[in-house]
Amino acid sequence: MNTLQMIMNILMNPNAELINIITLIFFLVEVFIYVNIFTVLLNIHPSKKIKYSYTVLLFVVASIAKYIIPVPYNTIFNILVFILLSLIFFKTKLLDTCIALGIFFSLTALFEMISSQIYTLIFNKPYAEFASYPLYSIIFLLIVYTCLFIMLQFFKHFKVNITLLTNLNKKDSISILSTVILGFITVFLQLYITAFYNNILPSFIILLSIICLLAYFFVSLFNIIKTKQLEIANRDINNLQLYNNTLKIMYDNIRAFKHDFNNIMNGIGRICNSKRYGWINQILQIFI
Repeated sequence: MNTLQMIMNILMNPNAELINIITLIFFLVEVFIYVNIFTVLLNIHPSKKIKYSYTVLLFVVASIAKYIIPVPYNTIFNILVFILLSLIFFKTKLLDTCIALGIFFSLTALFEMISSQIYTLIFNKPYAEFASYPLYSIIFLLIVYTCLFIMLQFFKHFKVNITLLTNLNKKDSISILSTVILGFITVFLQLYITAFYNNILPSFIILLSIICLLAYFFVSLFNIIKTKQLEIANRDINNLQLYNNTLKIMYDNIRAFKHDFNNIMNGIGRICNSKRYGWINQILQIFI
């Protein structure tokens, strides 16, 4: 009982050193989730050796940079390291790497903002006042990385990757791109309103805003996936039609060959029916 009380006292009081340790542990979790989301979004399948080597090296370099390079330059350095190591280990394209990295950081920022708003609703105080308390930091980070892990499973289940926008017709590409741009504008406007006016807005409005943001995000993503599936289905139908036309042409050619072959055989049969070539008829009767 005394041990539990001591642990709770440590967790419920400001402790900068413990916060740094907790942040470092969860940063390893973040890197692990990032690597898996990155490989799913780019639809690549590296070996376990390459994936684990990439994860460990990225974690070590980013952790050292956190204590050596001041904020916010360490964040910029980590982003460059993310991109460089991805190009080296996974041999990906620069544009695809930047898009996947942008999606991951956008999701992380979204879930962090939502988690902070949940804290505001529960405790009626901004999360910044609880950031120095280890217990609240652990709960906050658990919420964020649990949401990211759920998104990873969602991407895996529905096979979401950045190639969803490739090989689409112009109309569908413009529609999807417009939905994504408007979605990002709407999300960040709502997050800005709830973050800076949470002391003015009623709790019900903040909660409703969070629910609407999440609903809009998943509905938009679902519509993008369905659009891609319909495009693939239409492409398969067109390929089947071309295949059927090819079979029809081959069938017509075979019928024409059969007709000519029958005429040739009939001509040979008439020749064989004559007395002069009766022995040929006997040979043909053996093989026909």
